[in-house]
Amino acid sequence: MKSRVLAALAAGSLLTVPLVAAPAHAAGASEHSKPSIDSVQSVAEGLVGPLKVAFGPEGSYLVAEAFGGILSSISTDGTRQVLVSAPGKEIAGVSHDRGNTYYFENLAGTDENPQAEGPALVKAIDAQGSTRTLADLFEYEVAHDPDGQTLYGVRDASPECLAQAPYLQTLGEVYSHPYSSVPAANGLYVGDAGGNALYHVAADGTVGLLKTLPAEPIKITEQVAALAGEMGLAVPECMMGLDYWAQPVPTDITVHKQWLYYTVLPGVPGEGLSMGKVYRMNLHSKVTQLVATGLNAPTGVAVDDRGRVFVAELFSGGVGAIRHSESMTVLPVSMASDVAIDGTRVAVTANALTPTGTLLSARIAR
Repeated sequence: MKSRVLAALAAGSLLTVPLVAAPAHAAGASEHSKPSIDSVQSVAEGLVGPLKVAFGPEGSYLVAEAFGGILSSISTDGTRQVLVSAPGKEIAGVSHDRGNTYYFENLAGTDENPQAEGPALVKAIDAQGSTRTLADLFEYEVAHDPDGQTLYGVRDASPECLAQAPYLQTLGEVYSHPYSSVPAANGLYVGDAGGNALYHVAADGTVGLLKTLPAEPIKITEQVAALAGEMGLAVPECMMGLDYWAQPVPTDITVHKQWLYYTVLPGVPGEGLSMGKVYRMNLHSKVTQLVATGLNAPTGVAVDDRGRVFVAELFSGGVGAIRHSESMTVLPVSMASDVAIDGTRVAVTANALTPTGTLLSARIAR
């Protein structure tokens, strides 16, 4: 069963590391009281699929309008400047650091090219406005295919049972869809929602694999079977009660101190269930910890300077703060697709799957 989870939302391991199933509060990430967000204002409206947001230079906001192939810089008074216009492409993964604005220009999965194959370009705009391509992650995917040996789907069915639904088992495909980024030393950390992997892309374009994400188990229940059936995937009775190992689609990343935080939205049929998670990986030891579970399509993650974790849940109540491994809504908005934090400043993109996407600003109350 191929996962096109982000494309579906738009329309409506090689490196083994230890996994410690410790919630964030046990790791010291959310022992604080529930934060309060106030001073909420609408900065801009009418955005075309604002799936990613970042803070830019001079207090501006950078918004990747994925469905319009647009990267915009928006001032605090709502004045909008188009930095990139690439009709027919998907613009994603915007981030900014030290005068450089990073973004992805993807062809695969767009109307122009609905198949998996196609350039997945990591680009940078310098302070003078010059644009260069750092890397094509599709080329890396073709050469290495990090999850190519990962068996997705039902692993424990008998041959006779699997023969009734062979489409419920597959290896990872050759598909690159860089979707989220955060600046790093000498380059950029990247979450690839097609390759199901985390990368470091150096300033000279060298791509290094940080982690291939492990498949996410989903027990096949009547509800899961019904969701799969709605997608045209019949689940035979002999598979009931077994685990379906879904693609671990990374939807956002951020860094706080020595930890890289990332959200996972399990692929088909997981995106229709509240099975999203937040993890964090220590950039030195590569130890990975579970931060939160039970999230409803988490597509954005941010951490404030006190170590409190915030999540944008696309199909939930809005932006939540993680406490004791659960999300508690602190900013109720519709279709929250991303959240970014700079000091006490908060940026949120909302109504992301409508023709009138919105950029909101807010503040974390001390």
